[in-house]
Amino acid sequence: MINSVFHRYTPWLAGFCVLLLLTVSMPVLAEGEGEAKPDESEVKQVVWGTSIEEATKMSVETGKPIMMDFYTEW
Repeated sequence: MINSVFHRYTPWLAGFCVLLLLTVSMPVLAEGEGEAKPDESEVKQVVWGTSIEEATKMSVETGKPIMMDFYTEW
């Protein structure tokens, strides 16, 4: 008997839990919208290079890692 009751109300209970979770999390998520955005002068731009030698030299000078992006169309 308990199995039939459990199986009958499981979808409803799962939906209720999701709705409750969304209702509780909305105020928490809404708090982050009021944060100040940085000025355009403060935003750093990504410098793209095309030479591994230049990238290695820049990496040694700045102490930052190198990111290599490979792409192909087959």
